[in-house]
Amino acid sequence: MSARRQPPVLMEEQQALTAYLDGLLQEIAEEEKPPAAAPETQERVPQPIVRPVPAPTPPPPEKADHGPPPWAAERFQCLIFRVAGLPLAVPLVKLNGILKMPQQITPMPGHGPLFMGLAQHQGQQVKVVDIARLVLPADRLPEQRPSPGHLILIDEARWGLACDRVEETLTLDPESVRWRTPQGRRPWLAGTVTRQLCAILDVDYLAQALASGRWD
Repeated sequence: MSARRQPPVLMEEQQALTAYLDGLLQEIAEEEKPPAAAPETQERVPQPIVRPVPAPTPPPPEKADHGPPPWAAERFQCLIFRVAGLPLAVPLVKLNGILKMPQQITPMPGHGPLFMGLAQHQGQQVKVVDIARLVLPADRLPEQRPSPGHLILIDEARWGLACDRVEETLTLDPESVRWRTPQGRRPWLAGTVTRQLCAILDVDYLAQALASGRWD
């Protein structure tokens, strides 16, 4: 009996997501490259000896503020979940809970499709966010998406990130992550894990951007 083949549309979507993750890894790798050294000249022309007046030694340049965040100074745990087929990770220290997708969500008039509505959790209103619209370009969003199965609660459960499914918990070493530098073009990205091929969310930035309404 021949193996079941995946539909062509599904295979194309998976290939597109894999290419997108590869692009994130490549972007971070390019950020980490040091500037190229100037080539040495082949011929050296003798120069007259000039004794300059001693000048005070300038202070060393400040080191760029990048690398592991404080919560990843040592081994840390992340929860892996999927959004439109894309594997994302949220640090457990930034996770406030996991909920099954409520059957009833109160619409939010005047808000775009990013905000799906309000859900109730322990007497608190949780703003439900379609995280796929934030982390995926419009051309990477599948035309047909399954209904969200869970909410990932962050920022003291003020926000619920709608996801397809929750997968597993990983324990990671800081050295196993390619951390985004300040020059990165995706501020929501804390780093990428090459082995598991997933993107770690910068939950602090994400919460601030959602609260301010300014999303890059």
